[in-house]
Amino acid sequence: MLRFLRVRNFALIDQLELHFAEGFNLLSGETGAGKSIIVDALGLLAGAKASGEMVRSGESRAVVEAIFETDLRADLDRLGLDSESDEVIVRREISSDERNRVYINNQPSTVSALRELAPSLLDIHGQHEQQTLLDNSRQLALIDEFADSTSLAAKVHGLFTETQQAEAELAELTGEHARKLERLDLLSFQHDEIQKADPKPGETQQIREQLDVLSNAGKLLAAAARGYEALYESEASVLSSIAQTQRALREAAQHDSRLQPIAEQMETARIALQDVAYALRDYADHVDADPQELERIQARLAELERLHRKYGPDLLDHLLKVRREMDSIGLTESKKEELQGKISVLRQQFADAAAQLSRKRRAASKKLEGAVEGELRSLAMPHARFSIAWSDIAPGRASGIDRPDLLISPNPGEEPRPLEKVASGGELSRVMLALRTVLAVDRTQKALVFDEVDAGIGGKAAETVGQKLKELSSRYQILCVTHLAQIAAFADHQYRIEKLVLDGRSVTRVDALKGEARVEELVRMMSGSRVTEAARQHVKELLKATKA
Repeated sequence: MLRFLRVRNFALIDQLELHFAEGFNLLSGETGAGKSIIVDALGLLAGAKASGEMVRSGESRAVVEAIFETDLRADLDRLGLDSESDEVIVRREISSDERNRVYINNQPSTVSALRELAPSLLDIHGQHEQQTLLDNSRQLALIDEFADSTSLAAKVHGLFTETQQAEAELAELTGEHARKLERLDLLSFQHDEIQKADPKPGETQQIREQLDVLSNAGKLLAAAARGYEALYESEASVLSSIAQTQRALREAAQHDSRLQPIAEQMETARIALQDVAYALRDYADHVDADPQELERIQARLAELERLHRKYGPDLLDHLLKVRREMDSIGLTESKKEELQGKISVLRQQFADAAAQLSRKRRAASKKLEGAVEGELRSLAMPHARFSIAWSDIAPGRASGIDRPDLLISPNPGEEPRPLEKVASGGELSRVMLALRTVLAVDRTQKALVFDEVDAGIGGKAAETVGQKLKELSSRYQILCVTHLAQIAAFADHQYRIEKLVLDGRSVTRVDALKGEARVEELVRMMSGSRVTEAARQHVKELLKATKA
């Protein structure tokens, strides 16, 4: 809902502030006073194209600013904009050098962001403005409301989105899988090379130690032989000397018992040295000095060290990692097949739901055509024909498989044409009013702006237009520009737009009319310069009738 509008240095307007209320707000005034300029200013807030020519002559910048009372926090959050209340503040600044700035809630933004928000803020119906009802997605949304198929449309949208997400995941997975397949050859080579070598835990260190022994077998055998001979084998061996010493100590201990422990220690030493001698003898028996074994061990160590240089110190750990990565490639293939199956199911579900939605839409459109033509007859377009032409969209989109074209033939003998190609702004406004009346199912509290809705009508038709606008004002905030008192009398709030000359320059002023001031304005609209008491009385009766 539009609460406040401020316009500065825009066309004829030097500075203007308007406070709007709920219900039916009406702008009246003489031709050329600037009523349509206010509509143009609102168009800028809806994302219309700006031009430096819009800046008031002699000024460098024009500013249009408005405060809307509506909760668009989710939309603002999606656009990366902050919102702390149920207000949206929109400001457009246009420089004479064509520079254009947009602010939403006092944060720098873009025209494209403003156009995304605009359908929930304003809907301007006139000859030159973009209409949300002329947008294909909005037409479908309103037709779905009329056909009571919003839940089915949401299901179609959800299936389409889910399908797109699955297809994107599959595309990413397919690209990743292609890269992995290129790596698979390398992984297979590494796996086969390590597995063929069949390394054992700790084998490399063991082989290094074994090689050290084999490489020094001669030295080791000689050292063992010398030790065995010195301890045991030679006539002057250590063990022979100890045996002689033991005999002497045992004889001496018979005369002095203090030597007995020493003799026992000597026995312990003899046994220990004897074990050493036997160990040296056995060691020599197990030292392998076979040159062929040495050559084999050297070759095995060279193979393992080559693999270590390629794959690191732990060959078995690397082999495990290779196997895991190879397994993941197999899992990716399984995931691809799973996603392909899911996408196939989703596409079928989308096709079935979209076909069902299409049937509901097309069936409801026949009733809609009749209802709109009935409204147009009451709006002084008795010969107008309204129809909806449906075309199929392949392979479909989030809104389904249908594209509606709203066609109108205002006069007998004319071929139906798309709404946006209707030449008359008044006819277009009345068609939009008829559509809005029949499709009054939009849940938003937006402001509907009607310009030129009175073009080419009068009398009873004008009263009907006023009644329709009044009815719509119970669901939307209505802003209407009109020259007809029959329409203006239905308004809840009326504003008079005047063009004055101050200091040699034209300026636009706006007054909120109440009581007698409003009666006088309605008399002017009805009788022009001939203001009579009879005209005043007629206006009062008209106002009374509109409140009945």
